[in-house]
Amino acid sequence: MEKYIKNEGSGIFVQLGAGAGDLDPRANYNDGFTNFIKKLPLESIKKLVLVEPNPINIPILKQCWKDYSIVEIHQMAITTSEHNETTAKFYFTDNDGPHYQIGSLLRTHNENSRYRGQKVNEINVNVETINSFLENRVGTEIELLAIDIEGMDIPVLLEIDFNKFKIKYLSFEHLGFKRQSEQKKIIFDHLQNNNFEFYGNGCDHNGYDYLFRNKFN
Repeated sequence: MEKYIKNEGSGIFVQLGAGAGDLDPRANYNDGFTNFIKKLPLESIKKLVLVEPNPINIPILKQCWKDYSIVEIHQMAITTSEHNETTAKFYFTDNDGPHYQIGSLLRTHNENSRYRGQKVNEINVNVETINSFLENRVGTEIELLAIDIEGMDIPVLLEIDFNKFKIKYLSFEHLGFKRQSEQKKIIFDHLQNNNFEFYGNGCDHNGYDYLFRNKFN
Protein backbone atom coordinates (compact mmCIF):
# COMPACT_ATOMS: atom_id res chain seq x y z
CA MET A 1 0.00 0.00 0.00
CA GLU A 2 3.03 2.27 -0.31
CA LYS A 3 1.51 3.97 -3.39
CA TYR A 4 -1.81 4.75 -1.74
CA ILE A 5 -2.76 8.43 -2.11
CA LYS A 6 -4.49 9.70 1.01
CA ASN A 7 -7.70 11.70 1.15
CA GLU A 8 -8.66 11.31 -2.48
CA GLY A 9 -11.63 8.98 -2.04
CA SER A 10 -14.91 8.56 -0.21
CA GLY A 11 -13.40 7.64 3.17
CA ILE A 12 -15.24 4.30 3.11
CA PHE A 13 -13.03 1.28 3.76
CA VAL A 14 -14.16 -2.36 3.56
CA GLN A 15 -12.39 -5.57 4.58
CA LEU A 16 -13.75 -8.98 3.64
CA GLY A 17 -12.11 -11.60 5.86
CA ALA A 18 -11.15 -9.52 8.89
CA GLY A 19 -10.03 -12.41 11.10
CA ALA A 20 -8.87 -11.16 14.50
CA GLY A 21 -7.48 -7.88 13.19
CA ASP A 22 -4.10 -7.10 14.72
CA LEU A 23 -4.71 -9.26 17.80
CA ASP A 24 -3.76 -12.66 16.38
CA PRO A 25 -0.56 -13.90 18.08
CA ARG A 26 0.10 -16.39 15.25
CA ALA A 27 0.45 -13.44 12.89
CA ASN A 28 2.76 -11.64 15.34
CA TYR A 29 -0.11 -9.22 16.03
CA ASN A 30 0.01 -7.97 12.46
CA ASP A 31 -2.74 -7.47 9.92
CA GLY A 32 -1.98 -5.41 6.85
CA PHE A 33 -5.42 -3.83 6.50
CA THR A 34 -5.61 -3.01 10.21
CA ASN A 35 -2.10 -1.60 10.26
CA PHE A 36 -2.91 0.56 7.26
CA ILE A 37 -6.20 1.93 8.60
CA LYS A 38 -4.79 2.73 12.03
CA LYS A 39 -2.14 4.93 10.42
CA LEU A 40 -4.76 7.10 8.73
CA PRO A 41 -6.07 10.27 10.39
CA LEU A 42 -9.36 9.46 12.09
CA GLU A 43 -11.08 12.34 10.33
CA SER A 44 -10.33 10.77 6.94
CA ILE A 45 -12.31 7.62 7.76
CA LYS A 46 -16.03 8.11 7.20
CA LYS A 47 -17.07 4.45 7.43
CA LEU A 48 -15.27 1.21 8.21
CA VAL A 49 -17.03 -2.06 7.31
CA LEU A 50 -15.57 -5.42 8.34
CA VAL A 51 -16.79 -8.92 7.45
CA GLU A 52 -15.74 -12.04 9.35
CA PRO A 53 -17.65 -15.36 9.17
CA ASN A 54 -16.09 -17.11 12.17
CA PRO A 55 -18.02 -16.25 15.37
CA ILE A 56 -14.94 -17.10 17.46
CA ASN A 57 -13.19 -14.04 16.03
CA ILE A 58 -15.94 -11.48 16.56
CA PRO A 59 -15.24 -10.57 20.24
CA ILE A 60 -11.52 -10.05 19.63
CA LEU A 61 -12.24 -8.15 16.41
CA LYS A 62 -14.44 -5.78 18.42
CA GLN A 63 -11.60 -5.35 20.88
CA CYS A 64 -9.21 -4.57 18.02
CA TRP A 65 -11.43 -1.74 16.79
CA LYS A 66 -12.83 -0.49 20.12
CA ASP A 67 -11.51 3.04 19.55
CA TYR A 68 -13.27 3.40 16.18
CA SER A 69 -16.88 4.44 16.62
CA ILE A 70 -17.49 4.33 12.86
CA VAL A 71 -16.73 0.59 12.57
CA GLU A 72 -19.41 -1.91 11.50
CA ILE A 73 -18.61 -5.59 12.05
CA HIS A 74 -20.71 -8.21 10.25
CA GLN A 75 -20.47 -11.87 11.26
CA MET A 76 -21.19 -13.44 7.91
CA ALA A 77 -19.51 -14.67 4.72
CA ILE A 78 -19.49 -13.20 1.23
CA THR A 79 -20.32 -15.45 -1.70
CA THR A 80 -21.41 -15.31 -5.35
CA SER A 81 -24.81 -15.47 -7.00
CA GLU A 82 -24.34 -19.20 -7.65
CA HIS A 83 -25.22 -19.68 -3.99
CA ASN A 84 -28.94 -18.98 -3.61
CA GLU A 85 -29.33 -19.76 0.10
CA THR A 86 -28.99 -17.35 3.03
CA THR A 87 -26.66 -19.69 4.94
CA ALA A 88 -23.72 -21.88 4.04
CA LYS A 89 -21.23 -24.26 5.63
CA PHE A 90 -18.02 -22.69 6.90
CA TYR A 91 -15.08 -25.09 7.27
CA PHE A 92 -12.03 -25.01 9.54
CA THR A 93 -9.57 -27.39 11.18
CA ASP A 94 -8.66 -27.53 14.87
CA ASN A 95 -4.94 -27.12 14.22
CA ASP A 96 -5.59 -23.78 12.54
CA GLY A 97 -6.75 -22.23 15.83
CA PRO A 98 -7.17 -20.06 17.71
CA HIS A 99 -8.29 -17.70 14.92
CA TYR A 100 -8.54 -20.07 11.94
CA GLN A 101 -6.72 -18.11 9.26
CA ILE A 102 -7.66 -20.50 6.45
CA GLY A 103 -11.30 -21.06 7.45
CA SER A 104 -13.34 -21.06 4.25
CA LEU A 105 -16.67 -21.68 2.55
CA LEU A 106 -14.73 -24.25 0.52
CA ARG A 107 -14.08 -27.54 2.28
CA THR A 108 -11.28 -28.30 -0.18
CA HIS A 109 -9.47 -25.13 0.88
CA ASN A 110 -8.90 -26.78 4.27
CA GLU A 111 -8.41 -30.31 2.95
CA ASN A 112 -5.64 -29.20 0.59
CA SER A 113 -3.91 -26.91 3.09
CA ARG A 114 -0.91 -27.54 5.31
CA TYR A 115 -3.40 -29.27 7.62
CA ARG A 116 -4.10 -31.98 5.07
CA GLY A 117 -5.43 -35.10 6.82
CA GLN A 118 -6.76 -33.20 9.83
CA LYS A 119 -10.43 -33.34 10.76
CA VAL A 120 -12.44 -30.61 9.04
CA ASN A 121 -15.10 -28.99 11.23
CA GLU A 122 -18.12 -27.16 9.90
CA ILE A 123 -20.58 -24.59 11.17
CA ASN A 124 -23.47 -22.74 9.52
CA VAL A 125 -22.95 -19.05 8.80
CA ASN A 126 -25.07 -16.36 7.21
CA VAL A 127 -24.01 -15.43 3.68
CA GLU A 128 -24.72 -12.65 1.22
CA THR A 129 -23.64 -12.12 -2.37
CA ILE A 130 -21.00 -9.48 -2.92
CA ASN A 131 -23.20 -7.06 -4.87
CA SER A 132 -26.08 -7.37 -2.42
CA PHE A 133 -23.73 -6.78 0.50
CA LEU A 134 -22.16 -3.69 -1.03
CA GLU A 135 -25.53 -2.25 -2.01
CA ASN A 136 -27.29 -2.91 1.29
CA ARG A 137 -24.51 -2.40 3.82
CA VAL A 138 -21.78 -0.26 2.28
CA GLY A 139 -22.85 2.04 -0.56
CA THR A 140 -21.67 2.76 -4.07
CA GLU A 141 -18.57 4.86 -3.27
CA ILE A 142 -15.71 2.85 -1.75
CA GLU A 143 -12.18 4.11 -1.21
CA LEU A 144 -10.61 0.72 -0.49
CA LEU A 145 -12.01 -2.80 -0.76
CA ALA A 146 -9.68 -5.46 0.69
CA ILE A 147 -10.53 -9.11 -0.03
CA ASP A 148 -8.99 -12.09 1.76
CA ILE A 149 -11.64 -14.80 1.88
CA GLU A 150 -9.69 -18.01 1.47
CA GLY A 151 -10.40 -19.48 -1.92
CA MET A 152 -13.41 -17.29 -2.70
CA ASP A 153 -11.39 -14.17 -3.55
CA ILE A 154 -11.41 -14.56 -7.33
CA PRO A 155 -15.04 -15.71 -7.84
CA VAL A 156 -16.25 -12.84 -5.67
CA LEU A 157 -13.99 -10.30 -7.36
CA LEU A 158 -15.18 -11.34 -10.83
CA GLU A 159 -18.80 -10.80 -9.82
CA ILE A 160 -18.48 -7.23 -8.53
CA ASP A 161 -20.62 -4.85 -10.57
CA PHE A 162 -18.04 -2.15 -11.30
CA ASN A 163 -20.64 -0.12 -13.18
CA LYS A 164 -22.61 0.31 -9.97
CA PHE A 165 -19.84 0.38 -7.36
CA LYS A 166 -17.11 2.97 -7.71
CA ILE A 167 -14.09 1.44 -6.00
CA LYS A 168 -10.90 3.51 -5.89
CA TYR A 169 -8.48 0.87 -4.58
CA LEU A 170 -8.88 -2.90 -4.70
CA SER A 171 -6.59 -5.23 -2.74
CA PHE A 172 -6.92 -9.01 -2.94
CA GLU A 173 -4.92 -12.12 -2.12
CA HIS A 174 -3.09 -13.63 -5.08
CA LEU A 175 -1.84 -16.91 -3.59
CA GLY A 176 -4.66 -18.86 -5.20
CA PHE A 177 -3.61 -18.06 -8.75
CA LYS A 178 -0.18 -16.45 -8.76
CA ARG A 179 1.41 -19.47 -10.44
CA GLN A 180 -1.51 -20.12 -12.79
CA SER A 181 -0.74 -17.78 -15.66
CA GLU A 182 -4.04 -18.34 -17.46
CA GLN A 183 -6.14 -17.48 -14.41
CA LYS A 184 -3.92 -14.52 -13.62
CA LYS A 185 -4.43 -13.18 -17.14
CA ILE A 186 -8.21 -13.50 -16.77
CA ILE A 187 -8.15 -11.44 -13.58
CA PHE A 188 -5.79 -8.80 -14.89
CA ASP A 189 -7.72 -8.44 -18.16
CA HIS A 190 -11.01 -8.22 -16.28
CA LEU A 191 -9.77 -5.45 -14.01
CA GLN A 192 -8.07 -3.55 -16.81
CA ASN A 193 -11.30 -3.72 -18.83
CA ASN A 194 -12.99 -2.08 -15.84
CA ASN A 195 -10.52 0.82 -15.74
CA PHE A 196 -8.20 -0.57 -13.06
CA GLU A 197 -4.42 -0.47 -13.26
CA PHE A 198 -2.01 -2.69 -11.37
CA TYR A 199 -0.51 -0.68 -8.52
CA GLY A 200 1.86 -3.03 -6.69
CA ASN A 201 1.51 -4.77 -3.34
CA GLY A 202 -1.78 -4.55 -1.50
CA CYS A 203 -2.76 -4.70 2.15
CA ASP A 204 -1.29 -8.01 3.29
CA HIS A 205 1.78 -7.44 5.49
CA ASN A 206 3.41 -10.56 4.03
CA GLY A 207 3.11 -9.25 0.48
CA TYR A 208 0.41 -11.76 -0.50
CA ASP A 209 -1.97 -9.17 -1.99
CA TYR A 210 -2.11 -7.30 -5.27
CA LEU A 211 -3.30 -3.70 -5.34
CA PHE A 212 -5.25 -2.21 -8.24
CA ARG A 213 -6.28 1.43 -8.62
CA ASN A 214 -9.20 2.76 -10.62
CA LYS A 215 -7.83 5.29 -13.08
CA PHE A 216 -11.02 7.28 -13.44
CA ASN A 217 -12.76 7.24 -10.05
